[in-house]
Amino acid sequence: MTRPSDAASVSDRPGWSGPPPGGPGGPYNQPGPRLPPPPPPARRLTPAQGSRLAMIAGVIVVLGALVGLLATMALPTKYAARTLIEYHVSLENASEFLRTDRNMTTQTVLLTSRSVLGPVAEQNGVSADVLADNVNATLIKGSNAVESEIIQVDVLSSSRDSGVTLANAIAKQYLQVVEANSPKAYIQQQLDDAKKQLSSSVGASAANAQTRINTLQGQLDIENMTGNSAKVVVPAYSVAAPAEPNRPVAIATGALLGILVAGLAAIFLSRRWTRS
Repeated sequence: MTRPSDAASVSDRPGWSGPPPGGPGGPYNQPGPRLPPPPPPARRLTPAQGSRLAMIAGVIVVLGALVGLLATMALPTKYAARTLIEYHVSLENASEFLRTDRNMTTQTVLLTSRSVLGPVAEQNGVSADVLADNVNATLIKGSNAVESEIIQVDVLSSSRDSGVTLANAIAKQYLQVVEANSPKAYIQQQLDDAKKQLSSSVGASAANAQTRINTLQGQLDIENMTGNSAKVVVPAYSVAAPAEPNRPVAIATGALLGILVAGLAAIFLSRRWTRS
């Protein structure tokens, strides 16, 4: 009888599962990476902690609004004096929209220029630069959001009376500057020179001078009727509410900053409480 080999007899034994991994007769397997343990489940805020967090956030928002209010109380109060000026554009200029718009924009710049504010500042004993920082000229919107021919001039001052005085002086000086630089003023100057020439002329020279006077007078009459003109439609008055500081805006700004700080604080505290 043929005797089975030792290897066959060993492999046929009950419970035999072959050579161990990596041992003789089997492949070598490297051990896998060791994974970190899973993090513990995140905790949630308790109702008491949520109420406490809401209370803290509310206190921060109220404190922010209070800081904004206190800041306005520390700043000096300024009042606004307002006057309305109409700059009428002639029909010839009004036929061109861009030219009209340029005319009106030029007038707002002129109102805040040194040629207008300089004499007013000197008459009232204030700095021209300081006065310029406290004067604002804007065009009033008319129907369909179209800019009208009305210019609103606002002057900020520490007292209501001084603001009204400055606003009236600015309007008066502006009208003088507009008049001095208008075509009407140029024609009037030419007319005055022609009249002086007529007084010292004789014969043909006098006739020529009289003809020039008649022509200039006709041009002046046309300019008076159809030319650009400016006038005050509402004399200066003091606006009821103080212009600066703006308390509602300051309180709202403080509250918004408080909301931002409260949000950051809520995030920090909620993370801290849920990890402890």
